[in-house]
Amino acid sequence: MIVIPAGEFRMGSPQDEPKRDFDEGPQHRVRIKYRFALGVTEVTFEEYARFVRATGRELPSDSDWGRGKHPVINVSWIDATEYTQWLIRQTGKQYRLPTEAEWEYAARTGTTTPFSTGDCITTSQANYYGKSNYANCGVKTGVYRGKTVPTGSLPANPWDLPWDARKCLGMDRRLLAWRLQKCSL
Repeated sequence: MIVIPAGEFRMGSPQDEPKRDFDEGPQHRVRIKYRFALGVTEVTFEEYARFVRATGRELPSDSDWGRGKHPVINVSWIDATEYTQWLIRQTGKQYRLPTEAEWEYAARTGTTTPFSTGDCITTSQANYYGKSNYANCGVKTGVYRGKTVPTGSLPANPWDLPWDARKCLGMDRRLLAWRLQKCSL
């Protein structure tokens, strides 16, 4: 876990941002009034499998993207919440899913650009469909892996959180961060 400091940021993306999804606006100021902790990486299939074995559940499909150290996918909000409750029982510590605002705040790390890396991003920095001119960066920005990559295999953002861009770039950012707002606007 890594502690994220309290602070403010502009949530969402500007209306003129290339490739912006309709649900990413309007941009608005959000204040996170408290410190909170996030896992340094996404929950892996390996970690989630312990929960599955202990509770008699079925391991979700990996869609042929990889198990082991790859981030767990195809998990419902209910299953993710039950996983946090299981972690509490196993460790005696408190766990919960981050809110969408907490997740975006941690991913942005105080930056105002589309990515924590600046205006452009490459597939050496994040995992996404790199055969296109993503975000009008002027060049094709990398390869297409077609699946997740093992957690921690990409460079970390300025707060030392390595992310799979399927979440960072909004393609699947709600995998483990649902709209459970606890922040003041």
